[in-house]
Amino acid sequence: MNFYEILTLGGVMATILGAFLTLYAIINNRTLKAEARNTNELINQFRREHNETINEFRREHRELIQKMSQSLEDFRREHREMMQKMNQSLEEFRKEHRETIQKMSQSLEDFRREHHEMMQKMTQSLEEFRREHRETMQTMMQALEEFRREHNERMDEFRRSHEETIRYIANLIVTDGERTRQEIRKKARR
Repeated sequence: MNFYEILTLGGVMATILGAFLTLYAIINNRTLKAEARNTNELINQFRREHNETINEFRREHRELIQKMSQSLEDFRREHREMMQKMNQSLEEFRKEHRETIQKMSQSLEDFRREHHEMMQKMTQSLEEFRREHRETMQTMMQALEEFRREHNERMDEFRRSHEETIRYIANLIVTDGERTRQEIRKKARR
């Protein structure tokens, strides 16, 4: 083989190689575009689902706050009604007390003893009411703290699960892209 034949053979081989590389680039470009569309579609679907989940959580959170606010308002209303009833009862008691003093002026010692007993009962009732009121308020504050703690835990869990999902999707994208490239390389070698 002389120099020109070798040169001609090299030129033909370069032309064939150029055509092959051009064909490979066209196929690879289409594959990458399809992968990019699929990836974008997955990401957009994930964003939609994420936004729907966040909106649902916010709606449930608002409803829960409304329910708690309503419960608190109901408690306040009931507390006010109870205080009004107690005030009325106390007022009635005072009225009866005055009548009792007028009627029982002769037995002052009995009256003092009965009065003393009644005052002790009222003091105990008032102390019991105060204790129950403090316990109720503590229970409500504990429930509120528990709600806040659970809310924060749920948000943390929600964030972790979404981070894991994003990592998993990213890993799938990378794995699928690598698998596609390997298949193209295998086809190109054939």
